[in-house]
Amino acid sequence: MKNIKYSILLVFLVYSTTYCRKFIEVDPPINKLSSDIVFTDVETATSAVLGIYANMMTTIPVISSGGVTVYAGLAADELYNADLANVPASEFFSNSISLTNSVIANDFWLKGFNIIYHANACIEGLENNTYLSSTVRDQLLGEAYVSRAFIYYYFVNLFGDVPLLLKTDYIENQKAVRTPSTAVNEQIITDLKSAQTLLKTSYPTDGRVRPNKWTATALLARVYLTSGQWALSEQEASSIINSGDYVLEPDLNNVFLASSSEAIWQIMPIANGYNTTEGIAFIPPSWSAGQPNFPITVQLIHAFEEGDLRKIRWVASTIVDGQTFYYPFKYKVGEYGEPLTEYYMIFRLAEQYLIRAECYAHQGKIDEAKNDLHMIRERAGLPAEPASTNDELLTAIANERRIELFAEWGHRWFDLKRIQKAAEVLAPLKPGWQPTDTLFPIPTEQILRNPSLTQNKGY
Repeated sequence: MKNIKYSILLVFLVYSTTYCRKFIEVDPPINKLSSDIVFTDVETATSAVLGIYANMMTTIPVISSGGVTVYAGLAADELYNADLANVPASEFFSNSISLTNSVIANDFWLKGFNIIYHANACIEGLENNTYLSSTVRDQLLGEAYVSRAFIYYYFVNLFGDVPLLLKTDYIENQKAVRTPSTAVNEQIITDLKSAQTLLKTSYPTDGRVRPNKWTATALLARVYLTSGQWALSEQEASSIINSGDYVLEPDLNNVFLASSSEAIWQIMPIANGYNTTEGIAFIPPSWSAGQPNFPITVQLIHAFEEGDLRKIRWVASTIVDGQTFYYPFKYKVGEYGEPLTEYYMIFRLAEQYLIRAECYAHQGKIDEAKNDLHMIRERAGLPAEPASTNDELLTAIANERRIELFAEWGHRWFDLKRIQKAAEVLAPLKPGWQPTDTLFPIPTEQILRNPSLTQNKGY
């Protein structure tokens, strides 16, 4: 990624940024470099696709780099906002998100469509491309499909129905209506299946910072789990687990390192002296005597079992004015200027074990489910799960997901909705909770620009 030709990508990035600022009211590009030029050369075509990841890995929490973890964690029962001056964050924590919330408008909606637009531009330049070798073309096209599917997965789970934009035609996009979430999910699956056929199991460069076949498979397993397609989800997760390409890190301190053996896809930070957005968001700086910005809730702290190594390795604390504040410590680097040792983890092997365990349980394969669950618990220093019935096992798996995947990509928020426990868990904790809070609002500015867009219920 150090070899990205920013002069070539500038046209894509500037245009897509302009596009996303307006989203609906976008003018034709004044100086758009022809994709016929960009995608006739291996180096510039590769640079264009690598630019997607540069676009994703920002230094602030957005939809692709920490934003989902922070704000969905606040919306669930994982984190709380300690900085009352941070009004957008407070709205997530109270589940009373305003229609003008800047995080929703800029960091989620506009940033997400910015990345989608960038991916679409690459897909258009690569589909039916005869200038590049089939090997190069397939790898780059597969990566672009994964990137588009990845953002749409979060869009549909955060907002529900969203505009499904598959082209860079600004005239058509400016009239976009909300596409039913079922159709969006179908497109996500189509993109991921296409990526599976195009990508190899090996990574195209050192590290695991560009998608391979298993990256597409990991997201596909999650999509099938979300839609309750147990056999298909089990199949996808099993293919990753049985590949032998990934191993659970024995030491929990190593899970989120750049060299992690269980990483399926990571994004390499590109800003000098910068590791991960989450590390900086969660860890109080050494020069500050204040409390962390987003402490862990008492409910989550109490959910850890006695002796769980994940609490010891992945949770840190600080005492301020006699009060102890706990905060996520999966990433250990929380300041600028430190050596680059941590890459931003997107998919990892532990999640695939938990996905397969749940699918097994739903299909009555109790022993198989318990074996997968044991893989995760054993690493955490815990005994085997004693559950013996399907219902007990599903409850145990949900609890294990809560602990293993806490403060990580909004898993808890999505799980509460997926297993239909959001109201049961959150209503007693959140005054004013209403069932419609499970979806975030469509930014009001976008509805004003495009009357074809409608608002989610409850807003």
